[in-house]
Amino acid sequence: MEYAILAAGQGSRLSREGEKASKPMISILGQPMIERLIRLLTDCGAERIHIVTNPAMVDLNNHLADLCANTDLPVSFRPIIADNSFYSLSEAARDIKGKFIAMTVDAIFPTSEFREYIRAVEAMPDGTAVIALTRYVDDESPLYARLSDDEGEVIDYRYGGEPFEGTPIVSAGIYGITDRIMEIAQENQYPASTSDFQRILAVGDKVRVVPFVMSKAFDVDHVSDRLAAEEFLAKVN
Repeated sequence: MEYAILAAGQGSRLSREGEKASKPMISILGQPMIERLIRLLTDCGAERIHIVTNPAMVDLNNHLADLCANTDLPVSFRPIIADNSFYSLSEAARDIKGKFIAMTVDAIFPTSEFREYIRAVEAMPDGTAVIALTRYVDDESPLYARLSDDEGEVIDYRYGGEPFEGTPIVSAGIYGITDRIMEIAQENQYPASTSDFQRILAVGDKVRVVPFVMSKAFDVDHVSDRLAAEEFLAKVN
């Protein structure tokens, strides 16, 4: 399995709270977040990990350059200038053919469940995307998902505001997709974000979007999230 990691954002909320390191370089359990994720994916059998970064994050780019030069980790990275998260996704995935898993650099999730998720993506038929969701809602503007009556398909998304009727469930920021699905999403209009990308797939008729529900998944958006992430990972892993 190949992977795409999106690390080209600004990390503005963290910097406003006084964090000096760039977001991907924040330490989680004694490792920079980006390196922890790379090693986790490698342990899960990653064939190749494609990363896009923000060129202004000098500490991140230097760290990745050092990893590439001095380890045999299956990593390549490329600084880009992006103000659209879907553009970051498309740039990270531009050399990938077939199935792959994409995620944000700050995604926190149980490793055991992620291994199950990999198997689900490996088994997905053509024309199907497997998107990770969670009923744990911990975001100022979550991307709510709407499931079909049998909960076997994602049929819509709503960004922020009120959840759909029923138990709230949100995107976990992890996508099992293909290069062809990326093309389908852009056929009529270029997606404005990864949230828009997910909604285009869900409401369209060319891709079946299958949910994979994780018990808990969240992002590190604030300084306080770092401690929460370490406590959670120490408990579940």
